[in-house]
Amino acid sequence: MAYLPIVIAFGVGIALGIVIHISIMKRRKPVYLVVSAEVRNEEALEPYRKQAVPLAEAAGLEILGSGEIELMEGDWDHFPALTLEKFESKAALHKFWYSPEYQQAKKLREGHLDVQFIVAVEGV
Repeated sequence: MAYLPIVIAFGVGIALGIVIHISIMKRRKPVYLVVSAEVRNEEALEPYRKQAVPLAEAAGLEILGSGEIELMEGDWDHFPALTLEKFESKAALHKFWYSPEYQQAKKLREGHLDVQFIVAVEGV
């Protein structure tokens, strides 16, 4: 019986930890990358893909769309194709994007991929 208060406190602590974890996870917003790039040499990009894709997937990469755009309104003076990528969070994207491993991988795409822009926007 002397241990009952300790067991109750321990149980309450675990329950509180679970509630806090769930609350944090619900506030975590995904981040979307919009990429406008044109491949110059498909074969030469393979070493980049072999290095970069596993790094991005570890950060939660999900490719939501890729291909020719359909301009619905306005003007478009960029490449006619886009890729839309989703990452788990801004922190996950930054950890991947600024990692030394990805910085090395990016060098492998030089001269083989013409990037017009890559923008990130946080989800709601």
